[in-house]
Amino acid sequence: MSSGIPGRRSPGICRFGLSWRSALLLLTLLWWVQPAAAGSLRVTLIPSHDKPLYQDVINGINASLDDLPQLHLETVSLARFRQRSAAIDANSDLLVPIGIHATDSVIRLPGRTPILATLVPRASYVASRRASTDPERKISAILLDQPIRRQLLLTRLLLGSSQRIGVLLGPGSRAIDSNLQQAAEALSLPLITTDINSPDKLMRELSRLLDQSDVLLALPDSLIFNRRTLRNILLSTYRRRIPVIGFSHAYVRAGALAAAYSTPGQIGQQTGEALLALARHGDHHLPGEAPPRYFSVAINKQVARSFGYTDLSAQRLARQINRLERKDQ
Repeated sequence: MSSGIPGRRSPGICRFGLSWRSALLLLTLLWWVQPAAAGSLRVTLIPSHDKPLYQDVINGINASLDDLPQLHLETVSLARFRQRSAAIDANSDLLVPIGIHATDSVIRLPGRTPILATLVPRASYVASRRASTDPERKISAILLDQPIRRQLLLTRLLLGSSQRIGVLLGPGSRAIDSNLQQAAEALSLPLITTDINSPDKLMRELSRLLDQSDVLLALPDSLIFNRRTLRNILLSTYRRRIPVIGFSHAYVRAGALAAAYSTPGQIGQQTGEALLALARHGDHHLPGEAPPRYFSVAINKQVARSFGYTDLSAQRLARQINRLERKDQ
């Protein structure tokens, strides 16, 4: 039997059966939840293909995310995005194209949603940005190219500071010449560069460069380093007993001595951390274009032995570079 007066509610109970104290607590909780919901970040991931390497990026993104209620991820294929770009753009706070093809398509299609491209080489990203349909659109990227200083640090750790470093510069790498010169000067490394404007002159100019160099540092440039030219470049350097420092694991497998490179999972981890920062800050302010933060080192053991290296450790080299980079921060 109720102890209250018939026809009247107890003064401590609201009409939905909650005490006024509980209702006040609920209102307080709702007050705290509302800003998080208002600052939610709806992210659409758009891989270039359904190949494993793009899934590795997505897995890396997911593995680095906390369980934030205000961060919502959805993955759509590039074909679907091309068909429904306007609707997907309107229902997203951020578009994350993964790879060259997705980056180029997303940037070229009309839209106002900010873009954070990832797993994309600098040259391809710059070319896509020039083709953007909206100059006011916010666009940034987590690039695939390793920092110049990191590549020079690897070269110095392997070969010492007195070795002359030869570099071929073409249309895709010439823009970083000043950064290359500054980084080499800061590390007291002798640097020799040669411009390549035509593929017809590549092997002749390479021969001249190798006459003055002790090591060849390869930079991403499709005019110079591609499937048609790589074999001849590696054969020329090997015959002259000049090691090559590459920019990808594939180049090490092909015959380069070593390379600093980032795996798709490492790029995904960095991308996920960027998304976390955007969701937590709530202002959705895109970070600046950034090189890979996480990286690995690869060594071609057979090539290393032919040059007299018997005790090289990729893991040790990566740790040494990490320590040196932390000192710079």
